[in-house]
Amino acid sequence: MVLSDCEIRNLVQEKKIIEPFHEKQLQAVSYDITSGSVVVVYQRLQQPLDLRDKDQIKYATEKITISPQSGYPIKPGEYILIKTREKFNIPANLTAHVRPRTTFNRFGLTLSDQHMNPTFRGHLFLGLYNATPNIINIVPGLTIGQMVFEKVQGAISSEKLYDQKPDAKYQDEDEFVTPRLDDLSEQEKEKVNAIVDELMGK
Repeated sequence: MVLSDCEIRNLVQEKKIIEPFHEKQLQAVSYDITSGSVVVVYQRLQQPLDLRDKDQIKYATEKITISPQSGYPIKPGEYILIKTREKFNIPANLTAHVRPRTTFNRFGLTLSDQHMNPTFRGHLFLGLYNATPNIINIVPGLTIGQMVFEKVQGAISSEKLYDQKPDAKYQDEDEFVTPRLDDLSEQEKEKVNAIVDELMGK
C-alpha cells in the first residue's frame, strides 16, 4: 500500500523518516528529493578497472563539493553519483523507492532507481546519466527525483532487517562508501570475476 501525503507527514513528525522535511516537497503520494552539495565522479584510469583490486578501486572515484554558483557540469555520456540533501530513516514496517522525474527523462537525464530496505538510515548517493549531446549543470537543491513509501505486509524476520545485517555497508552513510568486490556474495563475485577475466582476455 502506497502512503498518502497525510501518512508521510505523520511519519515525519513521529519517526523523522525525512530530514530536513519541507512541506512544499510533499506530493499526493510521494516526496520530492533534492540534490546535495556532494557529487562523486569517475576517473579515467590508464588501465582496465579490476574490481578485485582494492587499491585501484580507491582511485576510480573522486568526491567533489559543489556550490549553487558553479554546480557540476555533467558531460554528454557521463555518469555521476550525487548525494541527496535529505537523510532518511525507514521504519521496520516500511520500504521506499526512488523514482525518476518525468522532466529529467524528457531532457535525457536519467536517474538510477534506488530501493531502501526497512530500517535503513542515511543519505543516498544516486546515479545520474547524461544521455544528451549537451552539458547539463547540476546544482544543490535541485529536485532530482521522488520517493514513494509503501507499507510492508506482515512481520519481517529480525535478522533480515537492514540494520541487523552484518554486511549493511551503506547504513548511516554520510560519506561516500566505495563499492568493493569483497562486499558481494560468492555467487556475485563469480559473475564479476568471469566478466573481468573475459575483458582482460584471460
